[in-house]
Amino acid sequence: MKYFKYIIISGLYTSAEILMACATCFGDPNSNAGKGMDMAIITLLGIIGPLLFAIAIGIISIGIKSKRLNETK
Repeated sequence: MKYFKYIIISGLYTSAEILMACATCFGDPNSNAGKGMDMAIITLLGIIGPLLFAIAIGIISIGIKSKRLNETK
């Protein structure tokens, strides 16, 4: 009974129908849908990448300021 969950999950992953790609991914990579998907990914990376970079810089900046404040006390 302990491993029943793992048996069910492995059975689902080995099923051929579940592993089939969607029509957009499975289709022609040079189609309009494929090109649109590529541009959507590039757009999301262009927005999320700098945002995460700015958050990381902010966290590092707060850490440096906190360290300086604790050293002066």
